[in-house]
Amino acid sequence: MPAERTRAVLLTTPRTGSSFLVEFLDSHPAIHCAGELLDGQPDVLIAPPRGPMRYLIKGARIARSGAWLPQFRLEEYYRGGLSPVRCFKAMYDQLARPFAMRYLLDHREIRVIHLRRENLLSMHVSLLLRQKRRELQAASRIAPLGIHVDPDQAITAMRRAEARYLHFDRQFQGHPLLSLTYESLFDGARLKGEMSRRICDFLGVARKPMESRIIKLDPRSLRDLVTNYDALAEAVSNTEFASLLAGGALDRARVAG
Repeated sequence: MPAERTRAVLLTTPRTGSSFLVEFLDSHPAIHCAGELLDGQPDVLIAPPRGPMRYLIKGARIARSGAWLPQFRLEEYYRGGLSPVRCFKAMYDQLARPFAMRYLLDHREIRVIHLRRENLLSMHVSLLLRQKRRELQAASRIAPLGIHVDPDQAITAMRRAEARYLHFDRQFQGHPLLSLTYESLFDGARLKGEMSRRICDFLGVARKPMESRIIKLDPRSLRDLVTNYDALAEAVSNTEFASLLAGGALDRARVAG
């Protein structure tokens, strides 16, 4: 282990571009970034399980990896390897396990990259589409899908997502904290130059280009994806999320990773 090891965590929730960012970070020569260690994934990046056996596979991985004792699993991970920076991805739901959250809160030296998605409606639609797709990420274009979105359920989901983000942001105010948004990060298959520099500086590594093989699953607008788009837009326009509609922002929003 290097004498000066930087410990970091990518804190997020599904469909925020976190898989992109994990691969970006791991492509840096001084950074090792793992996936969801708290769900039993190994130190090396692998795809999460899908299909009817996914919960059984996930449970077996948690038992085998020691993730059921998160404080020991995380300490083992942070002490391992040779990279100056060790980072992993933690989802909000995984931190509902008290020992996992306690470990991170007790170790205030851990640097927190908090990733969110500003367009909460795009995120909600992406979560709905995930239930209809076999792929969570892809390296090439996939068949397009359409979906009906219940306006009331969408608004409730957006409010819950906003509340959860603010909750975890407050929880980690005592840590070195870098807040990022999906919308500000990406320039094709690369991190935007400014974002790449910010992340490298935050983690204390040399500024190097980073990239990922993952592409956006479906670059179409919400108008093309949502079969009842007009009704959905009308409902959203009467809420605190109405600003998403300003200047056609909602219509142009892209649903992806």
